[in-house]
Amino acid sequence: MAGFVVARYRVTRPTEFARYIEAVVPTLIAHGAEVVVADNATTVLEGEAPPTTIVLRFESVADARDWYNSPAYQAIRHHRTRNSDMGSVVITEEYDPGR
Repeated sequence: MAGFVVARYRVTRPTEFARYIEAVVPTLIAHGAEVVVADNATTVLEGEAPPTTIVLRFESVADARDWYNSPAYQAIRHHRTRNSDMGSVVITEEYDPGR
């Protein structure tokens, strides 16, 4: 079943953060990820949440974990963490109604 990475954050330094966007795309392609959501103006209906929501789809949770832990991603991760206020990054599995 598919695995998803869901990230929520607020970009604090857009110019520097752009380096992350440029660098992350090749790592996603190399791991077969699909960008399902990339929204910088998320509408919050309840509670508090940062404005940026990213949802990435991988073939499995293991594939999502492999991407996140890969040397290529870890080498560029600081471009995101240093230039945004982190909300959260989670890996979750696709819902299977038959379970």
